[in-house]
Amino acid sequence: MWHLLFALRHLAVYCSSINQRTAMSVTKRKTSRGETGEYHYAFAIGGKRYRGVCEGCTTERKAQAYEKQIRDTVLKAQEQKTVKALVDNFADQLTGGKAIGLKEAFSLYLKKPKKCQPGEKQLKQKIAYWQDFFDWMQATHPEIENLRDVQSTHAEAYIAMLRTEGSFLHVQEERQKTAADKDYKPQPQGLSPATVNVRHKTIKAVFAWLSSDAGIMENPFEIEFLDYQYESREAFTPEELKLIWKNLDSDPFVKPIFIIGVCTGLSEGDICNLRWSEIQDGWISRKRRKTGAVLEIPILAPLMEFLNTLPQTEDFILPEHAKMYADNPTGVTYRVKYFLEGLGSSTTKKAEGRSRVVSIKDVHSLRHTFAYLAGINRTPLPVVQSVLGHMSPEMTKHYQAHADREAKEKYLTQLPDFLNASPPQLPAAKEPEREELTQLLTRLPLKEIKKILTQIRTAYPELSV
Repeated sequence: MWHLLFALRHLAVYCSSINQRTAMSVTKRKTSRGETGEYHYAFAIGGKRYRGVCEGCTTERKAQAYEKQIRDTVLKAQEQKTVKALVDNFADQLTGGKAIGLKEAFSLYLKKPKKCQPGEKQLKQKIAYWQDFFDWMQATHPEIENLRDVQSTHAEAYIAMLRTEGSFLHVQEERQKTAADKDYKPQPQGLSPATVNVRHKTIKAVFAWLSSDAGIMENPFEIEFLDYQYESREAFTPEELKLIWKNLDSDPFVKPIFIIGVCTGLSEGDICNLRWSEIQDGWISRKRRKTGAVLEIPILAPLMEFLNTLPQTEDFILPEHAKMYADNPTGVTYRVKYFLEGLGSSTTKKAEGRSRVVSIKDVHSLRHTFAYLAGINRTPLPVVQSVLGHMSPEMTKHYQAHADREAKEKYLTQLPDFLNASPPQLPAAKEPEREELTQLLTRLPLKEIKKILTQIRTAYPELSV
């Protein structure tokens, strides 16, 4: 028994000495001028000594609390078995962030002050892209709740699914069909590399913008984008334009789309939502829906002539088109493609490496046609760039590179005949006098125009066609 009492006595003495050392681990240092104003801590754990200044501690009690916080942090760090565990457990301290849930991430991302905010249509797409990724994470990795817990392996698996099977929404629908009908064979609809990259870019942006707030050490979607051969819309050939112009009156819905599109280079959304308030003094002035770029476009004579035939009783120039674009935007494209296919024009083609055909002729082709016609008329690139609303000359050059080599050689050598037989062309350069004359002619009565034509034909017979 006395042996046990002796051991307990020594243990009490040892604990007392530990407590004394702990209390004395926070002290003010003595110098030749007296004690220092700040407190210093010093302790040892695992044979390693830790010393430092108790920041902002004005009393011994505060200094002891500060020292305890440092001591606890060191003990917790030593408990970590791997570098990953260390980073995960100390993410908040290392990054200054806090856990942000996957569910709330996109709404927080939208609040970030960006240079350009997405349009309504583009925003809906981005929301759908993030929701698809969120639903996939919930179904396949329910234990992952926060942004910073998503790993590159998750990102790679999700991208692989998009490429081979399609969106998670499509995968779910196929599974439901299989469950309802055992004989049903799932139809994987892998997305094109271009579409996968768009989704990849959207999700990556969410992680990038919230990296500091969420304590993300490394963006899991910082992986390479897929390589792809861009399948661009094709410009309408001169022969197609002649055929289209000949048959435009047969479809009153499609007619204004082609006239406005070829004369302005506006996109489908901008054509359908063009307002009378944006027509002033022979110019179109509006912000492009997709990028917010300010567009200043001179109204060519054929377009002015067409606009003068329309009633100005509503806000939109094309109220029927504006309503359809708001309720069912794909309906506008369908009407145009239906018209083109009725003329025998192929609007789709089979792309290499794709299970589905891609669109090559639709409303967007009018922008390509505008740039192509401007290019063969030698309109300066900055002029075309400002009309199309692109942010760099390289993007505009892309629009001008549609006609193949043979077509360019053919129509450049026969440019005068092509110009006389084709729909309205852009001027060769921005000539103020020519533009002023064009605008004046649109306002003159037909009787006066006939007089001017007679005078010109008399004075310059060589110009007569």
